[in-house]
Amino acid sequence: MIYGLVAALGWGLADFGGAVAGRKLGSLWVVLVAQTFTALAMSAVIIVARSPLDPMWGAIPLLLLNGAFSATAYVTHYRALELGPVAVVSPVGATYALVGSILAIVLLGERPGAVAIAGGLVTVFGVMLTSTDLPRLRAGTHGIPPGLPWAIVSAICFGAGGFTLARLSRDLGWEVGLWGSRIVQLVAFLVVAAIGRRELARHRPHAAGTWVAIATGAADLLGVLAFAIGVNKGFVTIVLVASAVFPLIAVGLSIAFLDERPVLNQYAGVVLTIAGLVALGLG
Repeated sequence: MIYGLVAALGWGLADFGGAVAGRKLGSLWVVLVAQTFTALAMSAVIIVARSPLDPMWGAIPLLLLNGAFSATAYVTHYRALELGPVAVVSPVGATYALVGSILAIVLLGERPGAVAIAGGLVTVFGVMLTSTDLPRLRAGTHGIPPGLPWAIVSAICFGAGGFTLARLSRDLGWEVGLWGSRIVQLVAFLVVAAIGRRELARHRPHAAGTWVAIATGAADLLGVLAFAIGVNKGFVTIVLVASAVFPLIAVGLSIAFLDERPVLNQYAGVVLTIAGLVALGLG
């Protein structure tokens, strides 16, 4: 549980930092700066720990799969944070835990109990409330919240990425599994940067935004380190669900510092989303 909560702290801070940095630099620069930092930091961990890399070669297919899902998740998630309110994007992103649990059911043969099934349904309802402004909907002026489609894609990909990272951490050890995942992701990010070079050219990096992006990467690294170490110890479901409470941190910071003002039903949606994820884990 403690590893999941530490992961939640890191990812909550990373979501807030990603929103701030994304509105200064653009989401693509934030991804490149933050994830280059995490790849370099994990490389330093590998060097200091003198971890053997030979087992990694047998896991290349899983590493490539993890890298593809995780890179897509980060690009779409930071895009969502650049465009939309953190109070909507972050709770939707937290449903990666539901996606990961579904994968565990389908691929690992786990059979959830009634509490877990109820938790999944509550989570879905909570996300629907979080992404809907009911007063505007009743007035006929409500549209899709900015960034919501990107957040949905990121949640699906983070769920798949988290599931494959758990397998890598168990098979290779958390240091090698996480390092391999970050290196493959970095290669994918460089490909994305080459494709999106025009967008990069439209945003000129500056010191303030760059430091916020680096801090975002550091917070994200704290989250993935705690997650990888936790699942390596065998508590996959508990770590997965405990880490999914990170929207409480991100939303609180966005209300305090970004002047976001969710409506009442969106507050209720955040609470239901977290409660549903906890029930899912307990079940």
